[in-house]
Amino acid sequence: MIVDVAKKVIRLKVVYYGPTMSGKTTNLEKLSALNELKLMRIDTKGERTLVFDFSTKTVQVGDMTASFALYTIPGQEIYKDIRVTVLRGVDGVVFVADAQENRLNENIEFFNLLKEDLHKVGKRYEDVPVVIQYNKMDLPNVLPFEVLEEKINKDRLPSVCAIAIKGEGVLETFNLLEGLLLSKLERMIG
Repeated sequence: MIVDVAKKVIRLKVVYYGPTMSGKTTNLEKLSALNELKLMRIDTKGERTLVFDFSTKTVQVGDMTASFALYTIPGQEIYKDIRVTVLRGVDGVVFVADAQENRLNENIEFFNLLKEDLHKVGKRYEDVPVVIQYNKMDLPNVLPFEVLEEKINKDRLPSVCAIAIKGEGVLETFNLLEGLLLSKLERMIG
């Protein structure tokens, strides 16, 4: 978080983190479309993120402007170094979990990876606001919300059910994280 009092700007970095093909890019695409934001994307074969996707969103906070830099990370294991690089300087995380039953173990692994990766970039997991989004809730083989909460959300973080491809839950997820970040900012600056 960078606060520029002279320019009245607060810069915050949000990273959409989760396993490959969980819906991180879809979230950013829908959020960008719903808010008329410009999305920077590197199109790749196989519709997978190789580096990251990026957008910015601004929100007025009193006489200051909060500028959110929004990133996705690549989920593939071979891009773990890029994942860590994108996390540097992160202020808040949206963890996008694929709610399908066959992806449960991968979601749990990635949630543990998030904690490790935050440590690698000098952040304490406990100090970084995280919102969990259970995506793809419209598919027939998804786990019930209660099971997802029990297995993935051991820390009782804020969570949202979503169908990102339809835009459902996308704004709610971001708004939850935005609220956590702005509350943290208010506590910091009094």
